[in-house]
Amino acid sequence: MKPVLLLFSALALLAATTSPVAQAAKRPHFQDTDSHHYYAVKLNDLEVASPLEIAQHLGVQYVGQVGELPQYHLFSYAKTLHEKRSEASSQYSSSSNATFTNDGQHQDIVLRRYEQLRQSNDFPWRAQGARGGLVKRDGDNDDLPETDATLHPLGAIHKQVRKKRYKRDIPLSARDEYAQGDDQPSDGVAAHFQIKDPGFGYQWHLHNTLQPGNDINVTGVWEQNITGKGAIVAIIDDGLDANSEDLAANFFAKGSHDFNDNVDIPLPRKSDDNHGTRCAGEIASSRNNLCGVGVAWDAKVAGLRILSGEITDVQEAEALNYNFQETQIFSCSWGPPDDGVAMSGPNELLLDAFINGIDNGRQGKGSIFVFATGNGGRTNIHPVYSEACSAQLAVTYSSGDGSYIYTCDTGKRNCYQYHSGTSAAAPIAAAVYALVLEVRPDLNWRDIQYLTAHTAVPIDENDPDWEETSVGRLFNHKYGYGKLDAYRIVEYAKTWTSVGARVTYESPVIAVNGEIPSGIDDMTGQTGVVGLPSTFVVTEAALKGVKFGVLEHVTVTVNIHHTFRGDVEVELRSPDNIISQLAAHRPHDNTTEGFVNWTFMSVKHWEESPIGTWTLTVFDRYQPDKTGTFIDWKLGLHGEVEGGRNSTPPPPPPPQPRPTTAPSIPEKTPMANEPITGDDGRIAIKISPFIYVMFAGMFVAIGAALFLMYRQRANPKSMFGARMDDEEAGQRGGLLGRRGDYEFDELPTHELGGSDDSDDSDEDSADPDSRRILFDRSKLGATEREESGVNELKTGVQREAHSPLSSGEEIETESSFEVAVAEEDGDDEDEDDEDDEDDAFEDYPGGSGSKIKSDSWDEFSTLVKAKDGNRK
Repeated sequence: MKPVLLLFSALALLAATTSPVAQAAKRPHFQDTDSHHYYAVKLNDLEVASPLEIAQHLGVQYVGQVGELPQYHLFSYAKTLHEKRSEASSQYSSSSNATFTNDGQHQDIVLRRYEQLRQSNDFPWRAQGARGGLVKRDGDNDDLPETDATLHPLGAIHKQVRKKRYKRDIPLSARDEYAQGDDQPSDGVAAHFQIKDPGFGYQWHLHNTLQPGNDINVTGVWEQNITGKGAIVAIIDDGLDANSEDLAANFFAKGSHDFNDNVDIPLPRKSDDNHGTRCAGEIASSRNNLCGVGVAWDAKVAGLRILSGEITDVQEAEALNYNFQETQIFSCSWGPPDDGVAMSGPNELLLDAFINGIDNGRQGKGSIFVFATGNGGRTNIHPVYSEACSAQLAVTYSSGDGSYIYTCDTGKRNCYQYHSGTSAAAPIAAAVYALVLEVRPDLNWRDIQYLTAHTAVPIDENDPDWEETSVGRLFNHKYGYGKLDAYRIVEYAKTWTSVGARVTYESPVIAVNGEIPSGIDDMTGQTGVVGLPSTFVVTEAALKGVKFGVLEHVTVTVNIHHTFRGDVEVELRSPDNIISQLAAHRPHDNTTEGFVNWTFMSVKHWEESPIGTWTLTVFDRYQPDKTGTFIDWKLGLHGEVEGGRNSTPPPPPPPQPRPTTAPSIPEKTPMANEPITGDDGRIAIKISPFIYVMFAGMFVAIGAALFLMYRQRANPKSMFGARMDDEEAGQRGGLLGRRGDYEFDELPTHELGGSDDSDDSDEDSADPDSRRILFDRSKLGATEREESGVNELKTGVQREAHSPLSSGEEIETESSFEVAVAEEDGDDEDEDDEDDEDDAFEDYPGGSGSKIKSDSWDEFSTLVKAKDGNRK
């Protein structure tokens, strides 16, 4: 696995910006791949070639536009009976990245027709020479490619093939536990912020008392009442449990969709559909006395379900742009297989979806994409399973060496203490950016990158890879510019001046065609240390020609043939002698395909001067009998247009991170009253006296009703109606006597899968990934229920009023699994077993004996990265 890369940093590519149009999310097209083939076609000029004309010429059915991509259109073609039978007996496979026919597709009739159509002299575009000379002609235009997909009105065609995306998890190992008899170190902070969630003591990434400073430094942000209000984060994953009481208040249904089952609400349906819910909990778990809290507990979260089965590239593209005018951040804890062999980046369709997001999302400010590609941990040490990469901006926390992220789980009241891998890192980064956008919703996607690079805090400073760049900033291929610091980045954002328009300079293709040295070198006596260098000079005049100002990203596109791709190493040296390691040794990658038009990226040269000689060197230090050829390369410089911010003063230096997690926080400090805000976030200023009278009457009525409910809770039938059966009346009566936020007299029970006396044959019971925290609510003390009374019932009513589900009822789903839940009806069956189980876990946070031992987390070490998966 690699470290977490913020994928948006890899998308500094030139694309035509169009005027954004606010509109509702386009409903994705259903694809019946069992009976039809599907093809996504890029039409570069709809006036020359309309989708209906293309459908008629190809003999296919037009399905519609692909998501928010106006140039891409989807077509279908019915499968033959022979194809259906063949697919039923063996897995159908073909390449979806081919522009035209490819191996295994040469018999595809639609692809053949499309190629013939592009070459046809009868189609109308052959008469469009006056509109731009789109085709090769004799004479002066001999240098124009005859079938250039970027100029031809008919662009690339992508046959859709269903394929799997993989969640970013790592295997579980034992974790440290709270020990009975010790004080909980987070009690003071929890009291200060009125956090009664019993798992907060486990959330070391929010407040680390045993290794102070090894957390995201968020308490100083919460102190300012910055908790993600107004921010919307979409979790592209395996679903989101909208029925979870820790997420229901923050679930954003409008931005959600289930692409696997083609329904609106992306509820988990399979036994392992818990990944997205856990990621969502890291961001927006409510402060509600259940499980823990999210980094941005007032942010909204949407679910986009794509990981519960195979999907096509069209569906993935639709998910990446879904509701992208309102949704600000897309958190993606998935990618291609992490097997050390696969090297997969987005094809043209998906790349165009990313570019469309950064160009047109958020009314032109750009969607922010965060992809998980690596891990890290709580003692500022680089994990052994993480790759170094020049494309990562910063890192944040995840799991490893016995430490895990504590979050909510699928089920109404379930929690999970073993969330791990890069899956845990990306949501933390997304949540930090949600805090930033609450303060500065006007910032664009490149502003977020600048803020990240300028405010990240270097860690593990003894690591030898730290290097000072020519602008005085430290960079490490393992950690980028350092770890995200929530307080530091939010404070810096308050006075940040947005960057100007982006600009790109690209070199011509630089031909090399040289054999890469491999074996014993005559001069050094070592294997392949000299490498094969190639240079390109960037002149000041060339940059002025495109009005290039400040350098941000650097990209290098290479073509390298090699008989063992994993042996190839690539490094880029800037004019200031700063070296970026673009490709490192991959001993398991034995493919003979080499690098074909593969683009690397580096953010190490941020704000350097790009003028001078750039040197790209390819090395082969291993296996002399495996050889290769460096064919060619191309340099791309991406940054801010010249004079983009000349009219404004330079930004101030970033604030120093302050120790917001110091133990000096008072034990109990009342929270300041929050201003009354509407849905648009504006503070109410003036209220008519008539409104005061009306509210006074409402409070009297509500108070009387609550008093009657309190008096009648022992006889719920008389309150809810005679038609209610005894079981339902018992359930509601129990809820009325309970605190609205469900505090517990009894200790929570920790269950691995199912209990011994359960008849449930759920396969999760044997799966270590199914470990959940279950809260036993069947034995709440009568004294507490009587003391809770009316005030705590109000809390429960208020939570219900904020539920995003207009009906107020639980969303139902046809689920193929059963989620372990706590008993709610006060059943006393197996009571002795439950008592034993409670006693066994009385040291868990939330119970009277929940304490932490002073040395329990000394072994925790791993820190996770935010870095670009598609470039490595």
